[in-house]
Amino acid sequence: MRLLLLPVFLLCYFLAPAQRVTERDFRKYFDEQGVEGSFLLFDAKANQYTAYNLPRCREGFLPASTFKIPNTLIGLETGALRDTSEICHWDGVQREIAAWNTDMPYAQALRVSCVPCYQQLARRIGAARYQTWLAKLKFGRMNVTAATVDTFWLTGTSRITQFEQIDFLRRFQSGKLPIAKRHQDAVKALLVLGKGPNWTLRGKTGWTGFWRAGKSNHNGWFVGWVEQNGQAYFFALNMEPKNGGPATQEFIQGRRAITEKILRQEFQLMQ
Repeated sequence: MRLLLLPVFLLCYFLAPAQRVTERDFRKYFDEQGVEGSFLLFDAKANQYTAYNLPRCREGFLPASTFKIPNTLIGLETGALRDTSEICHWDGVQREIAAWNTDMPYAQALRVSCVPCYQQLARRIGAARYQTWLAKLKFGRMNVTAATVDTFWLTGTSRITQFEQIDFLRRFQSGKLPIAKRHQDAVKALLVLGKGPNWTLRGKTGWTGFWRAGKSNHNGWFVGWVEQNGQAYFFALNMEPKNGGPATQEFIQGRRAITEKILRQEFQLMQ
């Protein structure tokens, strides 16, 4: 019986619809902001990717603050974080980003991307629980040890590609992560960035390099999805200043600006 079933299984496997990748040229949107990078969109209904700079979409980068999505989920699921209303107490250290220099609930910490708050949470979660839960969540290739437990998503050898970001977001959006539904719903609610008559935008930015004065290895993310007319469209943008330049205010704002222009003008989303 097993010998008879094997060919049927293989036939079904090879006949399963493959995910297609269409390449498009979105360079003008990056040029407008003085940056270079790559963009990836996945249309869930059509089962199709659209990519700009496809080889770069397959490169791995540090996740930076996009890791706050799985970080919050892990914190809630392990009990290291009671709920998103729990207060993160400021340690009194004055930091360049003024919004971080105060006590705040973790719901706000996610929205203002407060690195010190999530470093506090990371130390409570601990390397062992991260290693267990990151394997379950399949979020890129994170490398966490006791020595790097509060920095591994910001520096070091952890990497995630744009394809891997979208794979994670697809499982998150559809409720297929091994995380309690109430925790997934709580984090989804915090990611809402905009709404229209028939659409909702959810997303999270990320940025590495900004805490190292004088360095020019800046890298920026914007990942998320748009739900429109009952369909889901997932995106992942990654970019860096041209020629290793500084991270200007245009660079900081450009992550979302580029993405929204592409979604609106090329895919007629959020309209």
